Amino acid sequence: MLLSFNYNGCRIQLFKIFADTLDSVVQMHSHAKNGYEIHYIARGNGVLETENESYEIKKNSLYVTGPNVLHKQLSSNDNPVFEISVYLKILGNTDDTAVHFFASKPFWIGKCSAPLRKIFNQLVSENEKAGLWRESVLSSLTLQMIVEMTRLYYPDNASSLLPPEDYDLNENRSWILDTLLLDDCSDVTLNDFARGMGVSPRQAQRIIKDYYGSSFKKLRYESKMAMAASLLESENITVNECAQRCGYTSLSSFANAFKRKFNMSPNVYKKEMHRHLEKEKHIKL
Repeated sequence: MLLSFNYNGCRIQLFKIFADTLDSVVQMHSHAKNGYEIHYIARGNGVLETENESYEIKKNSLYVTGPNVLHKQLSSNDNPVFEISVYLKILGNTDDTAVHFFASKPFWIGKCSAPLRKIFNQLVSENEKAGLWRESVLSSLTLQMIVEMTRLYYPDNASSLLPPEDYDLNENRSWILDTLLLDDCSDVTLNDFARGMGVSPRQAQRIIKDYYGSSFKKLRYESKMAMAASLLESENITVNECAQRCGYTSLSSFANAFKRKFNMSPNVYKKEMHRHLEKEKHIKL
């Protein structure tokens, strides 16, 4: 979906409203500039991992991941997370205090309020309807969600990060790369991304550099390593199988790439993670 509307001088683009049980690992990823994903945990238990911290998530947990915030989510096997999430972008400059306040937080985690829980459920319900007023209702609910989020943030407004003044078609296009790398990074190519955006590979490279501050090669490498780490942590597979699923035809190439990222071989990483998991099980028992 793509719903775009103007509000007090800025453009708000609503890309996704998602509601489902997450019974697999959501690999480490981040969003492009101006992109924000709001996650409401309706039930279940799990763990949110960022680049530097780990957080327990449970019923009524709420967190926001903004531009370039690396994050990964894991669900409990016994009680998987049911999540409602909204992905949007805020483009341009506005004098609206609530929108500025919301956009100033690249990361936030806390407890979902009762008004917000109602708004999330309404967003899901209205998104499933087809009718004359659907877009108007979703636009209104999105603004209500932003206002309620800022009420949770207040008075802690430590960040001065605000959305940039310029915006263009490339804002829409960067969402395509977010989706490609998260869904399956094993064999996605720059040409795939360029075709999806309707631009040349050279233009695609410039867009990636502008919106991610990186190259396509580096983004794909980071996504492959996040996928590899998740597979070795959560599934009973061999290192060779992991390499193949991550798109490596050579085991040695995969091992070298993995060691460059994690400073240890895939075999050692797998043993360390499994030892850590076993230790946690004994502690819980």
